[in-house]
Amino acid sequence: MRGRCRGGRILLVTLVALGAGSCFLPIPRAMRPPEAVPTSAPDSVVRDSSAEETARRDSIATAEREAARRDSIARAEREAARRDSIARAEREAAAARRDSILEARRAAARRDSLEAARRDSLIAAARRDSLASVEAARAAAEAELAQLRDSGPVYVAFDEAARLVWDTDAEAALATTLLPVIRAAGLDADIAASIWLLVRTDGRVEATAIQVSSGDQAFDAAAVRAARGLLFAPALRDGRPTPVWVLREISLLMR
Repeated sequence: MRGRCRGGRILLVTLVALGAGSCFLPIPRAMRPPEAVPTSAPDSVVRDSSAEETARRDSIATAEREAARRDSIARAEREAARRDSIARAEREAAAARRDSILEARRAAARRDSLEAARRDSLIAAARRDSLASVEAARAAAEAELAQLRDSGPVYVAFDEAARLVWDTDAEAALATTLLPVIRAAGLDADIAASIWLLVRTDGRVEATAIQVSSGDQAFDAAAVRAARGLLFAPALRDGRPTPVWVLREISLLMR
């Protein structure tokens, strides 16, 4: 019984050893699975792949071009917007400058207008005052002239005496007035008459009065006519013209 058990154990060990060794034995070629042999792809597959790659590259290039175009458009739009903003700012600045200049001109015009109005007002006031003063002086002179005319030759105080304005016209007028009378009556050329002349503030003769007759009525009348045509620089009192009585000898040879 013990001998059969030992033999059985030996057999079992042997079988196990054989089974373990068989794992390291080479497998016969006939029993190996066939290796995959690389084969070349068909031409249609290659062409499709190339077309797809080309299409992909074209699509990428198109997308890049489109992106570049959009970027270019965006840049152009930004540049146009910037230029428009600059132009608008310049227009606004120019408009502001024009408005400022116009406002300054309007202000200057208003100042000039006010200054002109003030100046005109002052001038008008001065003219009114001057006219009033002149009118008052004229009225006073007229009143004095009327008083002197009514009173006859009297002395009038003055600062500067009236002066005869003697020129060729006055000499010719005197000659044409006196000479025909002298010739018609056969009078002497040196005949004369002393006549009072009331000289106005404008230098004209207002009235006459014979002081000393020439002895000939025709000559006296001619002398009065000649005297009324004389012109004087008026007498002055306080720097203003004043009417005065002036005694002059009227003759053909007077100066």
